[in-house]
Amino acid sequence: MSTHISSTPLVSFTVTAYNTEKYIAECLDSIFTQQGNYDFEVVVVDDASTDGTEQIVRSYTDYRLRYIRHPQNKGAFATVNRGFQEARGQFVTRIDSDDRYRSDFLLTVVPILQKYPQVGLVYGDIAMIDPQGKITAPSGNVQRQNLPTPGNELIPLLEKNYLPAPTTIARKEAWAEGLPVPPGFDFCDWYLSTSIAKKWDFYYCDQVLADYRVHPQNHHRSIILDKTGESIIFQVLKQVFSETERQDEKSKAKSRVYGINYLTLADQYFGAEMLDDARRCYIKAIQYQLHFGLHSDILIHLFGTLVGQKVYEQLKIVAKQVLKVR
Repeated sequence: MSTHISSTPLVSFTVTAYNTEKYIAECLDSIFTQQGNYDFEVVVVDDASTDGTEQIVRSYTDYRLRYIRHPQNKGAFATVNRGFQEARGQFVTRIDSDDRYRSDFLLTVVPILQKYPQVGLVYGDIAMIDPQGKITAPSGNVQRQNLPTPGNELIPLLEKNYLPAPTTIARKEAWAEGLPVPPGFDFCDWYLSTSIAKKWDFYYCDQVLADYRVHPQNHHRSIILDKTGESIIFQVLKQVFSETERQDEKSKAKSRVYGINYLTLADQYFGAEMLDDARRCYIKAIQYQLHFGLHSDILIHLFGTLVGQKVYEQLKIVAKQVLKVR
């Protein structure tokens, strides 16, 4: 692999990798086939993979690629921090090595950052793909409720993490608002985007810019099962609401933000059959937003946490049959 160092690039792609030998070539190929002839570098940070990830990355001889390998596993937060630390570009992206870009990603997002100096971060729609790379949900996967663009998205983002990480690109100085990612914050994408939203506007492109791969090893599922996602969410919220920026706006939204986050967690725990945690979070959601207690689907799920998943599923079948008869 060439060690040639180019001049400061316009864009830095940071790629975090850990045991993704099945997918990382697709990710890298999607970068090196970008349209637009933009000057970019690729920084791959490998968190001590034990499979063939290293061999695949080292098979690329493009001088724009730099490969950094941790001698031992340090966790997602450290891997992300290293990528940003090494990035030299004016604009920086972050992608996990099991995802992939669309070929017009740079062609779409770079002109926006160049046109709007107040915009710190640009993102777009995403397609969902399965482990084999087949598209399962082609578009419409970002639920941002028709927010104006460009504009500030701090409060909506505190309510729900709707930004698809593979589509995001931001100014280096905007990423710096949240860097370094604190130790243990392996659920770092939401933390970083909320940090940027405190001071910068966002811009949404209503087109698919990347493909997000869903597979059993996805990090987002593991942080539900071990509950680290919940811990990080409320650490982030505590920090944001303690700061002085946009204080009036945040004070008005605080109860709603906490209620919605507890409801999201409750639904995730319910889906994972973690019924005690689901019940705890449904109750907290209703405490923060009393009107949630009037929603039949929330009450049905809360009842399900009391009777158990098996009884709940049986009752659902009976209810459908009754409704069908009627």
